[in-house]
Amino acid sequence: MIGAYLFKIGSFGVPAMGVCVLVGTVLAVLLSWILRKRTTLDWNDEFVDAIITAVLLGFVGMKLLYWFVTPGVFKTAFQHGFFQGILSLLMEGMVFYGGLIGGIIGIFLVARKKKRNVLEFTDLFAPCFCVAHAFGRVGCLLAGCCYGVQIGETTQFGVLTYKGALAVKYLDGTMRLPVPLMETVFLLVLCEVLVLVFCTEKRLGTTTGWYLIAYAVWRFVIEMFRGDAERGKFGALYTSQWISILILLAGVAVLLLARRFNWKKGKPFKVFREEDLTVPEPDEAAEEAEDAIEIAEAFAEKAEEAEEIAEEAVEEGEEAAEEAAEEAEEIAEEAVEEAEENAEEAVEEAEETVEDATEAANDTITNWVRGTLGE
Repeated sequence: MIGAYLFKIGSFGVPAMGVCVLVGTVLAVLLSWILRKRTTLDWNDEFVDAIITAVLLGFVGMKLLYWFVTPGVFKTAFQHGFFQGILSLLMEGMVFYGGLIGGIIGIFLVARKKKRNVLEFTDLFAPCFCVAHAFGRVGCLLAGCCYGVQIGETTQFGVLTYKGALAVKYLDGTMRLPVPLMETVFLLVLCEVLVLVFCTEKRLGTTTGWYLIAYAVWRFVIEMFRGDAERGKFGALYTSQWISILILLAGVAVLLLARRFNWKKGKPFKVFREEDLTVPEPDEAAEEAEDAIEIAEAFAEKAEEAEEIAEEAVEEGEEAAEEAAEEAEEIAEEAVEEAEENAEEAVEEAEETVEDATEAANDTITNWVRGTLGE
């Protein structure tokens, strides 16, 4: 609205967008520091790495998407020299969705390296993104970019525009809808809602899902009230509207998955094994292989011990069987001997009985004969 610079001293100027982005980034980091106690993330290790990676890849994403939707900048950037052109390409023009996608990719890489659930990072960063983005939109308003439709114009789908009560006058004298300021208010309100969700919801992914859904719907609608032409258009929709549809679907998917798998803080994904989420270093892989070999050797030793015990048991069983057979033979022999002895004794007793009976009979006959003859 007042130009690209907050103020200038000679040829040196302080860019409005840069100052607003810096202020928003500082406030976003401060908010994340306040909310950190509700996570299991380590501030000095995991959290700082995620912030640095997200900022760097977010900047790369914003520039790449801007260059993609406005390829004409390469033709005009180098009109005043090579180095001036490089500086112009790096400093001018950004697209938020590119930064969001790049930042999420950076967070995912850190989460994978730290063996963490990526949603534990994104749930914490979602309200912080809103703060940084809100102040970035203030920079857009001050720099005069991302402006709204002019009074009297119609929107993308032919909807009548506003009457001008909230119109802002730009340097070219046009009265336009303050779309950047409207988005700033929306993002600050969304930040408060997301902080409330983050502090009350125990299930991971809920904050992230609602952030993606809410902003995607907002961005799709507000794009219809923008008047800047350098946004890229494919068919009936602008680039950001196509991306909003994809972001909306991603947000719905995150909510459904969070409800289905009930992810908790400090725990890896249930739909993946932890070893599938990380690539072990060569040293770690060698150590794991050595551990596996030691375990296999221990099992082999136990198997040998079990085989020895089984052989001893078989030998003991054979010895016990032999001893039992010998004892049975001895008992049988003793029984036979006793039976023979008993039989001999019975024969002898029978012979003695017969002899006694014979003698008795003889005596009886003799006595009878004597008695008869004598009479």
